[in-house]
Amino acid sequence: MKVGCGGDGGSSTEEVPTDYKALSAYLLKQNGIPVIADVTASSSVQEHYQEWLAAGISVVTANKGIFAGCENKYQSLLTAAKEGQCRLLHETTVGAGLPTLGTLESLKASSHDIHTVEGILSGTLAFVLGQVAGGKTSLSQAVKEAKELGYTEPDPRDDLNGMDVARKAVILARLAGMKGVELSGMTIESLVPESLRSCSVDEFMAKLSEHDKSMADRVAKVEEAGGRLHYAAKVDVKEQKVEVGMLSCEASHPFNNAGPDNMVAITTNFYTRPLVIQGAGAGGEVTATGVLADILQCANQP
Repeated sequence: MKVGCGGDGGSSTEEVPTDYKALSAYLLKQNGIPVIADVTASSSVQEHYQEWLAAGISVVTANKGIFAGCENKYQSLLTAAKEGQCRLLHETTVGAGLPTLGTLESLKASSHDIHTVEGILSGTLAFVLGQVAGGKTSLSQAVKEAKELGYTEPDPRDDLNGMDVARKAVILARLAGMKGVELSGMTIESLVPESLRSCSVDEFMAKLSEHDKSMADRVAKVEEAGGRLHYAAKVDVKEQKVEVGMLSCEASHPFNNAGPDNMVAITTNFYTRPLVIQGAGAGGEVTATGVLADILQCANQP
């Protein structure tokens, strides 16, 4: 935490360590329902979740790290929340403000058996594949344009490698009821050519065009059969499989109407045609509303 101080018309800031024990002790002394909202990207803050929950402090977070990490750690958080009779909500870890995780939990609670959860969970990859669809442009040009528009990370490979989508897939799989799901055991397709994975960003951008034809051929093959390629996560609860990568979708698939949005399609024993959730999957405003919705759920808990 940074604290500012000024003297003689000047100002300065210094880094002051946050005393999380003092924070939790203070909350527990107040009247009302204690809630801590974590909107940092800090793993050190997440190390306090379990003690907060066990003490009866609800936790709301937008930080996906711990929820896509070791399953034992994740399960320990659920146990702590149950013992502390409080809530652990992290809706915005998948799809920003979209009501995806809450919908999954509501479906399970109302006797639905989740069969599959499919998701377009990267706006960057949706944009890139949308640009190469129909041969409109090449892979390298689409990545260049996405970078110039600010849609990618400074190193576009951090988007193209699929790891962010994979982390979200782990979260979806666990909430859908799957056990034993770990990143290390998943099939994750990277769109970064192997020969360009360890070079500089400039070299990557310069040489990506060498791989344009292979992508164009792949897209054309699927489209000639009447389908469309999307980069997506697929959680198959019945088959106990989680896959992340290029998904060939037939013409009637909901993903073909996603455009630049995030989209999640859920099938259950009752929803044999998918229940679809669609909308902006990133952005400060929608993420803030998702965090606020979780806080209000905690504040209104019985």
